[in-house]
Amino acid sequence: MSIENILNTIDKEALSNANRIIGKAEAEADKIRKEYADRAKELSVRLQKVSEKRADEVYRRMIVNEQLELRKSLLSKKHEILDAFYKEARKKIKEMPPDKYLKFVIQLILNRAISGSEEIIVSEKQREIFAGDFLKSLNRSFPGGGHFTISDAGTDFDWGVVLKEKRRIVDLSFDVLFEQVTERVESEVAALLFPEDK
Repeated sequence: MSIENILNTIDKEALSNANRIIGKAEAEADKIRKEYADRAKELSVRLQKVSEKRADEVYRRMIVNEQLELRKSLLSKKHEILDAFYKEARKKIKEMPPDKYLKFVIQLILNRAISGSEEIIVSEKQREIFAGDFLKSLNRSFPGGGHFTISDAGTDFDWGVVLKEKRRIVDLSFDVLFEQVTERVESEVAALLFPEDK
């Protein structure tokens, strides 16, 4: 499933929150850069007072240590901001209304099903959401008509489904999907939030 399909499920409020988080990230990055510049100036003044014989060595060591500390600080802030971004995206997806959620699940299944005869394992917590016209709609939507069934076996995940047919299992649960999406877009999101680190 492409990242575009996942991101399309997040409404305008989540995008607004993402813009707020990006703005905060840029402000934090500017603050860290300024702090680094100020510290570098302070170090330069202090090093002038050190004997000339040891000045180069001490200066290099101090600058390297300062750069390492600032990089650690920036990396920690990046992780904090990315975690907030992903937490907000997860929240918005989990809060989808049932009809929108079922349409999303149908699209997930249509994108990943092979035969159209897979058994669909749903969460025990969501079993009632999948009652009604879900299977009819899914089977009609599958090219050539599907023969999907809902499994009597339930699972304990919160969101999504698992497709099963003989030995083949396709895990479309929220945690697995989000992990896959995060792996694919982590560097892209980081590059958008922190363009100066390329």
